[in-house]
Amino acid sequence: MNPFIKAAILTVIIVALALLVVGQLDNARTAELRKSIDKTMSENVERLGVQHYAQVMASDPQSQCLYLTRLRQKQFDSTYPLAQRIQDYEKNNLLNQEYNNIKTNYFLGLTEIYLSGIEHHKLCGGNEIPIVLFYSEDTDCPDCRAQNRLLPLIANRCPGVRIYAFPSDSDLTPLQMMTDRYKITKTPAIVVDDKTKLEGLSSEDEIIAALTARGAACAKTAN
Repeated sequence: MNPFIKAAILTVIIVALALLVVGQLDNARTAELRKSIDKTMSENVERLGVQHYAQVMASDPQSQCLYLTRLRQKQFDSTYPLAQRIQDYEKNNLLNQEYNNIKTNYFLGLTEIYLSGIEHHKLCGGNEIPIVLFYSEDTDCPDCRAQNRLLPLIANRCPGVRIYAFPSDSDLTPLQMMTDRYKITKTPAIVVDDKTKLEGLSSEDEIIAALTARGAACAKTAN
């Protein structure tokens, strides 16, 4: 056989094997993500069950606050690491189309956690203050990435601050309703505690000022 033909056949075999290995790795990562998403969705259903119990059975709905607070903490413990894993998967995944379905379920679950947090605050009080970052997913947005890197540093300074990130250009109805509510016209944009909106790339001082105006107790940075 011609050596060039042999080399071509060998190259095809190597590429096929590489694609097979990558596909298997993608499938394994997808299965792991799917399991985490299912856990988050089941925790949402669990929370709805507690709320329904409070409406039907409890003489004082606030008596369920202890259970709701515990469930919210469970959701945060599972959702925050999941967000990072989804970002990592998005950087590396090239083949598995099921990822889009997983991401859709993630954002639907995260929207429910955000809305339930506002409801939880009205019913149970507490010092939880949400920050929502709206970013662009369909167009390149360096400022969005810079803003996303800054927010965890702010959350470390301000106890009780919870960070949520949503694509403003999503076609999911709950996300469209939120972008309409907050009149998001450019990215990045930040909404603090369902009240204060900051558009464009915001500095740490600007965000801290908005948080303290909403009652957050943020530690000062070292001089």
